[in-house]
Order: sequence, then C-alpha cells, then structure tokens
Amino acid sequence: MNLITISPGHYLPGTGVHDLIDEVTEARKVVNRVVQLLRVASVGVTQVVDNTSSSSAQNLDYLLTQHNKTHRKLDVSIHFNATSGRHDTGIGTEVLYQSDKMRTFANRISKSISNASNLRNRGGKKRINLAFLNNTSQPAILIEVCFVNSTIDVAIYKEKFEVICIAIANELIQYVKPGHPMIKELPEITSKEVQDFNEEIDSENLTSILDKTIPIDSFSEPTLKESIEEILTNQDTIKAIIEKGISEDAIDEGWLDHFENGKLTTCDLLGIAALIALKSIK
Repeated sequence: MNLITISPGHYLPGTGVHDLIDEVTEARKVVNRVVQLLRVASVGVTQVVDNTSSSSAQNLDYLLTQHNKTHRKLDVSIHFNATSGRHDTGIGTEVLYQSDKMRTFANRISKSISNASNLRNRGGKKRINLAFLNNTSQPAILIEVCFVNSTIDVAIYKEKFEVICIAIANELIQYVKPGHPMIKELPEITSKEVQDFNEEIDSENLTSILDKTIPIDSFSEPTLKESIEEILTNQDTIKAIIEKGISEDAIDEGWLDHFENGKLTTCDLLGIAALIALKSIK
C-alpha cells in the first residue's frame, strides 16, 4: 500500500507564482526528489502531476480526483509562495493545514525545513478556504517551501535544496511510519535506480493522460489494450511517432511542441497515427 500521495501545485510552468524562480518548475523538482527519497527508504508513495489542464478549475478537479482515488494515509501538496514586489530580506517557509488535527504536524514540518536550511520558520497556518485541504478524503497539508520573490529565500533554497527535501521526506515518513529510520544523509542512488525512477514517473504521468482522455476499458480486445498502453507510456515511442508524422508531412511541427509542453492527449496521438496511416495509403 502506498501511504502517501504527493503532487506539485498548479499544472504547467507559469501557472503558479513566478519571479526569481517559477513555482511550478521548482515544486516539481521538490516533489520528484522527495518521492525518490521516500522510495529509497521503502515508503510507498504515489506521485500525481497535472500536465493536461488548461485552467485552475480543471487543475484542482484533476488533482483532487487523482489524490482521492488512491489508497493512502496522507495527502501532500508542494507549493512556493509570493508577496507583492521584490524583497531582499528572508520571508520564510510555512505549512498550511485545515484540520486542527494537522496543526502539530504542520508546525513540525515547517520547523524541520527551517532547521535544515535556515529559512525563516513561519510555522503552521490554518486555512479553511483552500480546495485541496478542504476536499481531500485523507488528512492533508500544503507546504509553501519559500517565497519566489525573496532574494534571500531563493538563494537559501537553491543552496539547501537537498537538505530541504530530506527534511520534508523524514517528516512524512514519521507521520505514516512512526519510528521508521530517518534519512540522515543523502542516499547513494545508482544510475539504474535513477533511470527506473524516471521511467516510472513518465509512465505514471502518461497513464494519467490515457485515463483522462480515453478510459482503458474502452479497448475491447486485451491484446490491443496492452499494446496501446505500452505505446502510450513510452515517451520515446510517442516522440518517434510524432517525428515520423512530421517527416512524412502528415502533421505540422507544432505537434512536437504540444508533446514537449505536456499538452498532447491520447486523442491527439491516435489522430496523428490515423493521419500517418492515411498518408501511407494514398
């Protein structure tokens, strides 16, 4: 059983706050590393990433749906914060919660991040107006790692990225598995483990697109279902199909941008495949 479901906030880069750094880009980096640490520590975790939404409403619906359909003990959302204007002073890290039962845990995570990095500890903050905290079916927290418009915060975050991620991972571990050994130093990860991890994440992301646009049960033949699923969870295969379509003038180069920006859907890909087939039989 995966005990934690975690996701970066928002959908595509630029859809969150951005100044010295981009919230969405950095939140994905933090989530990727925390997930990696949890898996190395043998703690089950499900990662949710939204590459398909085109509005905040769609994004919230997607994230909540994906979180709530998993079996877990804890929901986690990773964000970065911002105020108005540029600041040359440190503003800090904080952790948001909705249920009073999560107050102590939120305070503990904020303190751990602060202790590890020297980011100012803003502590746990109760918020009753955030959709993620209000609508997950399991206890939830939302971590605001630092402020993207603070030169001090951003400098600390960049320098202390690894220890921040370890601090977050350790607190999540202790919540779902009290007494589990803490991660005290960066674990050695082989190149194969990194490759396997990245392939697993790519597969999860692409499968989520498959589930969103064409339910897997729509394929009537098991062999066809398996073949399609194998294609649609392989980044290299998808890119090769698009490049073939471009080289044969079946589609324009804009489809490669769609793919690289995470906007290509399963329906798009099947349409591209049909156009390539049509071009070959004419």
